[in-house]
Amino acid sequence: MVCDRNNPFLARLKARSRVTAPGSDKNVQHLIFDTSGGDVHYGCGDSVAIMPKNNAAAVSDILGFLGISPDAMVNVGNAAMVSIFSALVENFCVTHLPQKFFEWFSSVAADVGGEQLEKLKTCSLVEILAKHRPKLPIGADELLPNLRKLTPRMYSIASSPLAYPDEIHIVVNVVSHADEFGNIVPGVASSYLANGMRVGIDAASIFVVKSMFALPTDASTRLIMIGPGTGIAPFRGFLQERQHLRNNGTKTGDSWLFFGDRHAATDFLFRDEILGFKDLGVLTKLDLAFSRDQEDKVYVQDRILENREELWEWITEGAYVYVCGNASRMAVDVDNALRRVAMDVGGMDAERADDFFKTLKRDRRYRRDVY
Repeated sequence: MVCDRNNPFLARLKARSRVTAPGSDKNVQHLIFDTSGGDVHYGCGDSVAIMPKNNAAAVSDILGFLGISPDAMVNVGNAAMVSIFSALVENFCVTHLPQKFFEWFSSVAADVGGEQLEKLKTCSLVEILAKHRPKLPIGADELLPNLRKLTPRMYSIASSPLAYPDEIHIVVNVVSHADEFGNIVPGVASSYLANGMRVGIDAASIFVVKSMFALPTDASTRLIMIGPGTGIAPFRGFLQERQHLRNNGTKTGDSWLFFGDRHAATDFLFRDEILGFKDLGVLTKLDLAFSRDQEDKVYVQDRILENREELWEWITEGAYVYVCGNASRMAVDVDNALRRVAMDVGGMDAERADDFFKTLKRDRRYRRDVY
């Protein structure tokens, strides 16, 4: 049966390693899932959706605070009856709570309201219950309608199916936030993947999501890849794919990677692999921007502008441009830098530069995977 949204595959976690060095203020993990034995197909640039799970100890605390037996049976949809413990671990979000939860909670916890309720909105359910107990008893079915369902998390695939036909690799930045009371609330998915899964034992429910962020069908096409931080993920797959093609006698086009992060010593993700691709000639040009390694911060958009003339030559001669990473900051800055290149080197005004990149997008030569 083909793996898709309606038929996810249970992929065992085969390996996990940290790819930021000691001393980094980021914890970025490289995870490898075993897809052998399943009808799982992906291409470079595709994404994988992974269903996370909540921390079992936190769920036990929640049920203890509410006085609910973990074995109490509840309906989670489609007439499926499961224990409330399983439902809270696998089906419902217990960290980011919807407005309807707080409306319900203010009606069952007499000591919560107004300004106090607002402060609780950054807290996880276990932290809220640790501070404010509702009037008991709370029925097993009473809590669940006031929670939102857990949803799959999307990750750019960081491997090539030619190089790793029975594996899917991802890159995960382990995140958390502090609530109003200073408690650290871990990210649901990243915490599950980095700390909640046992290598070689546990499996995650996954399915592949096809993307337009694919390699050109013509392997001789030049590539411009812009991916700071975990945005490097799909480009690792691109380079693996082209290395595999080269090893099998296919001529591949030039490729240019712009990568950056905070510090070269601790945050150069997949450093040895990337430099190895450069030494082998799979990666033709590599421009790096480590923002905190000098007094004046330098970002990938600065490297783009420094190389504007050659970059414009690549673009006008048919190179595909790929951007992967943060949508709200990096992608906007990169987009503006590319338009500046068109104006500075291509002699365009702002309107013509906008039209040029709209055409590039329409022709699928300017592709973005931003989040």
